[in-house]
Amino acid sequence: MASIAIIGQDGAGKSTISKMVLENVDLPLKYLYMGRNVESGKFNLPTSRLVQFLKVYEYKKNNKISDYDKAKKLSLHELDKNRKKDTRGHLGAFARLVNRLLEEWFRLIISWSYQLRGFIVIYDRHFIFDYAVDPEKQDLSKLRLTDKIHLWILNNIYEKPDLVIFLNAPAQVLFERKAEATIEYIEQKNRLFKRIGNMMPNFIEVDAANPVEKVFNDVRNLILKFCKK
Repeated sequence: MASIAIIGQDGAGKSTISKMVLENVDLPLKYLYMGRNVESGKFNLPTSRLVQFLKVYEYKKNNKISDYDKAKKLSLHELDKNRKKDTRGHLGAFARLVNRLLEEWFRLIISWSYQLRGFIVIYDRHFIFDYAVDPEKQDLSKLRLTDKIHLWILNNIYEKPDLVIFLNAPAQVLFERKAEATIEYIEQKNRLFKRIGNMMPNFIEVDAANPVEKVFNDVRNLILKFCKK
């Protein structure tokens, strides 16, 4: 059938809207989390869960937090900030690359299995956007070779969604809803998502600053219109 990705920054309402679509749109739909956060997804490789556990453990140790359940609910942005220095050697970087690729293709195979059975798959997030790097903010030449390989595979080989719906809202609005990143960071990510999306044939923005019912109606109409084609 087809795949439809609903993307946006934290606080844009991706999971809420995805759930509303699944419950209220009369189409054969399946949900699949396609982002980096292991705690948010139903389908994950054991190795990815181990990596997440080690990240949370490191955060607990550095910040002296005793409650593991509280620590594991932290956003990836907070966990990534916790690492002041990348201590992985060449072998560690290669292992991370292999695990990332296996995880991404594992979930894509799940998506294909749904589609072969006649379902339209609703993606909550997408790896292409989650791992995107802004060349205006980061010198790409200084990235590890393994990171360059990973980005190249995502951008040139990994299957893109048939439709991408970007729930966009002003950075101030998103910050007030979920203050997990700075306003500057949110603005940067919004610009990056637009830049990547404009290179895709079916990329549509929806104003996520509107009330949730209005956002849902806009998303539902876009999905129905797309599926009629």
